[in-house]
Amino acid sequence: MWIAEFARRAGVKQTTVRHYLREGLLTPRSGAVGASRPYLDFTESDLRRLSAIQAGQALGLSLPEIKLLIGERRSGGGHARMLQALTAQRETLRGRAVELQAMLAFLDQKIAWLETDAKGPPPSHAGARQNGAADRTTSTGPIPL
Repeated sequence: MWIAEFARRAGVKQTTVRHYLREGLLTPRSGAVGASRPYLDFTESDLRRLSAIQAGQALGLSLPEIKLLIGERRSGGGHARMLQALTAQRETLRGRAVELQAMLAFLDQKIAWLETDAKGPPPSHAGARQNGAADRTTSTGPIPL
């Protein structure tokens, strides 16, 4: 299948497919010669690879990390490296989950405080900040939380 059909079936834009081609993440066969370069002939295997790329991105892996894992898998290995990468990513996501939980707890407290017409002292956002949440700012200064 040509790039337009491939992109449509994969549910992505052609520019996304071209980006993955430039990054070496997709390697379709070269088909018949086109105007300035050969047409690219994508297969069901390429669709599965694109799905794996998207899964890796959804897990927070970078394109270079995904490319490394794909390359190792293509060469017949990569099981140990994939296990290592996914284990490390799991720990990263667990850390982010702790940070997000702290931010959600602060937001819940702040919303409850505002729902009581802001009576009493406002909740402290120190816990959310201690867990890695950065202060949010606008062009006019910090967002007043």
